[in-house]
Amino acid sequence: MKLLPDSIRTRTVFVLLVGLTVSHIGSTLVYSTDRDQALVAATEQSFADKLAVLAVLIDNAPPTVRPQVAAAISSPDLEVSWGPASAVPPAHTDSQPYGLIQRSLGAHFGRLDDSNLHVVLSSAPPPAAAGHLLHGLPNGQVLQVAVGLTDASWINFRQHLPGAVNSWSLNSLLSTLVMVAATLVLSCWATGWITAPLAGFARAAERLGMDVGAPPLPEDGPSEVRAAARAFNQMQRRIRSFVDDRLQLLAAISHDLRTPITRLRLRTEQLPVAPEPQAKMLADLDEMERMVASSLAFAKDEATSEPRQAIDLSALLGAICDEASDAGQDAEFAWDGRLVYRGRPLALKRLFTNLVENAVRYGGRAKVSAVRQTSGVRVLVEDEGPGIPEAQFEAVFKPFFRLEQSRNRRTGGMGLGLANTRTIARAHGGDVSLENRVEGGLRAIVSLPDDSGATATEEPSA
Repeated sequence: MKLLPDSIRTRTVFVLLVGLTVSHIGSTLVYSTDRDQALVAATEQSFADKLAVLAVLIDNAPPTVRPQVAAAISSPDLEVSWGPASAVPPAHTDSQPYGLIQRSLGAHFGRLDDSNLHVVLSSAPPPAAAGHLLHGLPNGQVLQVAVGLTDASWINFRQHLPGAVNSWSLNSLLSTLVMVAATLVLSCWATGWITAPLAGFARAAERLGMDVGAPPLPEDGPSEVRAAARAFNQMQRRIRSFVDDRLQLLAAISHDLRTPITRLRLRTEQLPVAPEPQAKMLADLDEMERMVASSLAFAKDEATSEPRQAIDLSALLGAICDEASDAGQDAEFAWDGRLVYRGRPLALKRLFTNLVENAVRYGGRAKVSAVRQTSGVRVLVEDEGPGIPEAQFEAVFKPFFRLEQSRNRRTGGMGLGLANTRTIARAHGGDVSLENRVEGGLRAIVSLPDDSGATATEEPSA
């Protein structure tokens, strides 16, 4: 099964091409067989009539001129001679030529039998000159006929009959090639027209996986396609409603928690307790407030629909690394030239800022580089930290998941940074993945496809 084409379109073209070619070859063979039989029958009848006319002509000529008449009517493919004896053995085969010749001669010579009609059909090779005769058909068997005249002399005929015509002549091959070419063109066009809605569904499903707010699928085409498009759009609306409801719920809960947290802070500050327990309670309230703020930011990022525009990724990445360096962090961007990409500027800035901050916080330094590829742009953010276990590569992208299990945000964060990073990358049609460096540290790989308009003018610097 691996040898079969993979797509519906190529499989349909393959089946049509093979099926029509085989049927065309079969019909050509059947037609050629019928044509050959009709041609042989027509040739034998024509020869019998011709032989009868020549025999009557020689029989009516004076005996003194019969040799000259026989020589005059001879040709390269028909040898005619006259003499006192038969040049053909007194035998015949019960074949169609014998009956045809017997009937054609009977009108002038009366009833003929083996005593005055000898017919022999043999496969002796014809002379080379006869190859171009008989309407250009190849020569096959040789028919020899001897007819006894009324004066007991004999007329001898030797005729080269055409053999079977080659079914695979140049015209037959050209006809097959024309059929194959026409089948390829028409089947490719027809299957492309038929499978285009399937390709549209595939693109829409992929787009939905990256952006739940993607435009709906056009509801046009055949009735089956329109019904499927309506069902797909209804499913997309339900998914969008489900996601929006959950984001609104998260944002509402986070927003509503701010007021009681603020009241708790004020009441804690007014409690007549020792400074140390009061400080711990205030620290817990600060952490709760930061968690609420992170949840609100996450919900806001998920719900925001920022328009795409052309931006210079090299300038953006360079600015992010410069800001980190100004804050006393070790961050550098290795790229010379412009790297133009069509995306959402603020979302991309949050994406790369999160990665750079994580690299600096957990790996000591951040080294950012960009790689231009035929499929788009790939940005690498590397650090020199301990890395993370490979089994946790996917888990760290889940919301609120933290490898560092303490509740101190300064060491472990809220667990929303990488989740937000992957959400932004996938909204652009790309993705974020992690891998441990051989020399130590972690590498974050951001892949952005070129269908958003990525172009680059220079290669990355060493």
